[in-house]
Amino acid sequence: MISAPWPVKQVETEKRRLEILRCLNAAPEYTLQAPILRQHCVAMGIPSTNDQVAAALEWLEEQELACTRRTMARVLVATLTARGAEVATGAATTAGVARPLP
Repeated sequence: MISAPWPVKQVETEKRRLEILRCLNAAPEYTLQAPILRQHCVAMGIPSTNDQVAAALEWLEEQELACTRRTMARVLVATLTARGAEVATGAATTAGVARPLP
């Protein structure tokens, strides 16, 4: 019997989204630049490119877990929403975001 392959990319994507939310939750004013979020993901062992972080932030904004904007220098900046904080801490769940471990 052949088992289905483990969905590594999906797991990475969901963990990346969670780590972004957790990092924003710990940040002053719940706001950080995308390059800092990328560095955090990499430091947490989640391979991440600039494009992957931008896509994650776009998805999080669609789910109303974060808001994004661009600075005058075109740097992507994200701010956590109240719902995003609930997901970051495990008080709420959202399909597509990994649950934090207890």
